[in-house]
Amino acid sequence: MAVLVNALRRAAGACALLLSVLVLAWSSQAVAQARPPANTSNDLIFRIKPETVRELFPGEVTLTATEGRPPALEVREKGELKGYIFSTMDVVNATGYAGKPFDFFGGLTMDGKLTGVVLQQHSETIIGRGVPQARLDQFIAGFATATIQRWGRVDPDLIAGATISGRALKAGMQSAATRVYAAHIVGEVEQVVTEPQIDRKGFAPYNARELIEKGSIVGISVTVRDAIKLFEQKGGDGARPDISPQQMGRLDDLFIQFNMALVSPTSIGNNMFGDTRYRELMAREPNGELSIWMADKGYSSFVSNSHLRNATGNMFDQVRIEQGGTSFLFHRDEAVRMLVAAAFAGELLPSRESMVFAVPASAGLDPLKPFRVVLMQPGFTKAGAPMTVEIPITYDLPDVHKLLPVPVVRPAWIEIWESKVVDISILGALLAAVTLVFLFQDTLVRSRMAYNVVRIGLLSFTLGWLGWWVGAQFSIINILTYMTAPFTGAGLETLLLDPLFFVLGIYIAVTLFLLGRGVFCGWLCPFGALQELTNKLAILLRVPQIKVASGLQERLWAVKYILAIGILAIGFYSVDMANQLEEVEPFKTAINVYFVRELPFVLYAVALLAAGLFIERFYCRFLCPLGGALGVFGRLRMFKWLKRKPQCGTQCRICEADCPVGAIEPSGQINMNECLQCLDCQVDYYDDEKCPPLIARKKRKDARADAGMGVGAPAPAPAE
Repeated sequence: MAVLVNALRRAAGACALLLSVLVLAWSSQAVAQARPPANTSNDLIFRIKPETVRELFPGEVTLTATEGRPPALEVREKGELKGYIFSTMDVVNATGYAGKPFDFFGGLTMDGKLTGVVLQQHSETIIGRGVPQARLDQFIAGFATATIQRWGRVDPDLIAGATISGRALKAGMQSAATRVYAAHIVGEVEQVVTEPQIDRKGFAPYNARELIEKGSIVGISVTVRDAIKLFEQKGGDGARPDISPQQMGRLDDLFIQFNMALVSPTSIGNNMFGDTRYRELMAREPNGELSIWMADKGYSSFVSNSHLRNATGNMFDQVRIEQGGTSFLFHRDEAVRMLVAAAFAGELLPSRESMVFAVPASAGLDPLKPFRVVLMQPGFTKAGAPMTVEIPITYDLPDVHKLLPVPVVRPAWIEIWESKVVDISILGALLAAVTLVFLFQDTLVRSRMAYNVVRIGLLSFTLGWLGWWVGAQFSIINILTYMTAPFTGAGLETLLLDPLFFVLGIYIAVTLFLLGRGVFCGWLCPFGALQELTNKLAILLRVPQIKVASGLQERLWAVKYILAIGILAIGFYSVDMANQLEEVEPFKTAINVYFVRELPFVLYAVALLAAGLFIERFYCRFLCPLGGALGVFGRLRMFKWLKRKPQCGTQCRICEADCPVGAIEPSGQINMNECLQCLDCQVDYYDDEKCPPLIARKKRKDARADAGMGVGAPAPAPAE
């Protein structure tokens, strides 16, 4: 038996050497696969399919390859440049979490909006095997809501179980779109800005309906019936607007239709008034002034005769502008009557009163922020007292009429880490708790009750929060990702895309070389916790426990090492194949997707848990490739804090019998490659009611104490 044990130890050492050889053997091929393709715009025009073009830019469009970098295709409709189509692989050669490039075709309009994306290819096997197609489609559809400035509705959490891959896909598209926008669109309009401002130079043709739909022109329509309700709500029954009795009786007639727009942006003012009159307006804006157009029709108006009276200061007293707690009225010198071009207005815009007001810079109006136009409509109470009803309208200039700086794309991982501060803090607390367990293990294990409370509490938290809540179940694929990262182009930024896995990975690496695999396997593996907790429940229910014979157990241990070597070795050749073999791990089924998966996967996971009811940690002991890999690397551990007595294995074998994973050899030594450091043996080590050497010592101590007290001597005679 000793010969077999030594052979297994030598085999484990050889595993580490073999893994190093495999890294060197496949490194040249992996590096070659990671090189970015030297694609050009001409390549893209032949790669893209007509249906993809129609999905990104509906209508009859033509494509032309651009000059220079990054490669992209100009999209024109009837000669007018509508935007660009690009490929993430061509522009940034972004890689997914699997370390392989993915390719999105994206459409980008001239105002920086994504028209959508088409997923051309990816190597994220976890998406194909664990994410419903409907969820993936929903995630991809979110890109059509994005702009160069705003990506918030692209939500990787929609593809639960593959959120790291989703974050990598989002980051790649964001980086590619920003580069295309900066190189081709900003360069096209030749307006590079450092601060946001309204666009007074760039022009795009729009009709009235299009400007209304964009929110460039806003308005409100109020019937006589609606106006009466407004006055009665404020002035009580009988209150009425200042219109004639005949008009009051026509309840469905138009009381007022009011429209307004900020016409300083070229694509608004030039379309509304024509080039000549727009230039005249701009001549009135020499010092940062703004121009606001207002028009109405109906029984009432925003214009009274107040601006003609000196007594009112020649101010328009039925309309004001509000923003940020300040407000102002217009002076008659700031107004000019100007009709919208009839062909432009059609039936959509009013023209009875049509005026453009100059907003002086001293007013402090910020056109890039929302502001309100308030109509102040006069009327009377039932008693005839004058009153006013205010009708507010909010105006928010659309981004299409703004010149915005090309956003500096922060690394995607920074945003993710900021959003996960709470989870990172909780994980830090969990890791701190586990660290304290090992630092003060000699104190903890002296009380069996305290140990059981801490042990069950931490395992429950590992399963419930770390596993089922945040899905941070470490896997053999995580180790493969770290090992292949230098060769596949998956740099540190890719690894940082999931902060919980990154922090947990660092902790595992540190504790692996300090104490071995047991810190993770015994305390921080959610599936391991699930096995142990279900086994404890089985013991409470008196389910018979099976002890695996030592010789058979040592042979079965080899299975997990073979699986680990096989998956890691194949992973250097084909990540897809490694991901398929990784299904030997039931983690995704039992932890990530809560057993909601195809029946064979569920049956497999349930079978492993069922076996664990009779053989504690059955999967961990014999089948887990993650445990096998960690066991190999853990041979480099620096410390062994588990205590043994000279009598262990000779005079006493209680710890060997109690070890839940059979890691204590008949000699009394602990096989640290298999030990989960659950500390059960350390509880026995300090238990003076269970450990024979301690029991014997206690008996000797009690005997000496009894001898000192004179036990057995006749009692002294009572004093008389």
